[in-house]
Amino acid sequence: MSKANLLPPIAVSDKSFTNMGSSYNIHRMVWSLFSKGPDNERSFLYRQESNGTLPTFYIVSESEPENESEVWDINVKSYDPALRPGQELSFSLRANPIVSKRDEKGKQHRHDVVMDEKFSMKKESSDKDNCPYVSEIVQRKGVEWLQKKADKSGFLIDEEQVRADGYRNHKFYKPNGKHNISFNTIDFTGVLTVTDPELFKQALFEGIGPAKGFGCGLLLVRPIR
Repeated sequence: MSKANLLPPIAVSDKSFTNMGSSYNIHRMVWSLFSKGPDNERSFLYRQESNGTLPTFYIVSESEPENESEVWDINVKSYDPALRPGQELSFSLRANPIVSKRDEKGKQHRHDVVMDEKFSMKKESSDKDNCPYVSEIVQRKGVEWLQKKADKSGFLIDEEQVRADGYRNHKFYKPNGKHNISFNTIDFTGVLTVTDPELFKQALFEGIGPAKGFGCGLLLVRPIR
């Protein structure tokens, strides 16, 4: 994919937001802008932010949205950033950092990096008073996870210039009450350096980490002025 579409923040009316219902319904409504069936592959990234009481959405997509319901107020522009090695950019990312581990039977499981670290520390130490604050674990393990992603995505980060916070749990309740979805996110902000423009552009268009269909992985960048 050589270029994509960038949708500036999408606004919704009070009435539209009320009619959206649950978080899972919001996810489905965003999905319906680009995919016309449950079997369609995801071709977009999005991030939801709050604007007072109403949500706004940042979206990068391969195709233009089809706003058949007229719920959204959408503007579209071409997204093909000019990148060069050594370029410094400020960035913002909401991600679902996980680590994969195998159990005694060799079966692989995915774990939230923060909870995995808390479990490991609790298992290795009996001194609960010396356990670090969750915010410290989020910063350390979050940046460690992002560093590994950066190495494969055409950019570098300096841990002294990256902040990891906003750790929270998200739950999506499906209408049938089965197979409900739960995951944790960390918000990253800071400065990065482009090392491989093509790899980095791929990260901008395809996202970083899992849970992309639920608002994770969209890397928002801007030049440092």
